[in-house]
Amino acid sequence: MNMRYLNLALYSEGRTDDRFLSGLLLRLTQDVCAGDVEMAEQVLALADPGSPSSGTRHDRILQAATAARGAWQILFVHADADADANRARSERVDPALALLKQRFGLKGLGVGVVPVRNCEAWALADGDALRRVFGTRLDNQALGLPATPKQVESISDPKQVLEAAFKATRPSGRHARAGVASRLTQLGEEVSLDLLRQVSAFSALDSELRQALASMHILR
Repeated sequence: MNMRYLNLALYSEGRTDDRFLSGLLLRLTQDVCAGDVEMAEQVLALADPGSPSSGTRHDRILQAATAARGAWQILFVHADADADANRARSERVDPALALLKQRFGLKGLGVGVVPVRNCEAWALADGDALRRVFGTRLDNQALGLPATPKQVESISDPKQVLEAAFKATRPSGRHARAGVASRLTQLGEEVSLDLLRQVSAFSALDSELRQALASMHILR
């Protein structure tokens, strides 16, 4: 059987989101494909081609995707839900996915990434990953983490909770100055996919990715 090749790209809402999501989305895709495809070791971060005044968000996503034509087959389109997942999906993700499908067909499909509240909520789903990355033995309660992964979606300000968990470890020197932002890449590489699949928004992402890969005949 011939090996299939798959390249991934990400259009996120910011550089800190890129740091966390790139490694996480690569790991998720590798896990879903289970070694049946060969893919690049990094997710291509697509740059916004202009200011908001240069067109709608979905137009700019299409421009960025077209500029990188041939460098990706799956484009993840990220939008934080800010507690309203349906609105984020309908206004900031679905229009872009429709344009991508119209332009590229099955040669390049979009997949929505819509965390409830924001990406930091997903980082809170795995206390063991936080302990490894933060270098602490504090338990979940001391770190202020929810009792179960699915409860991260009920946290009103995940960024603040993640920052508080980091400060609870009493970082010093350059680690304190760098803050949580410097740990987001490692968190994306460490957080458990199995635990994240208990979080509804991540489970939806997993399902949508599988559907896209099946449409492209990469998954059977």
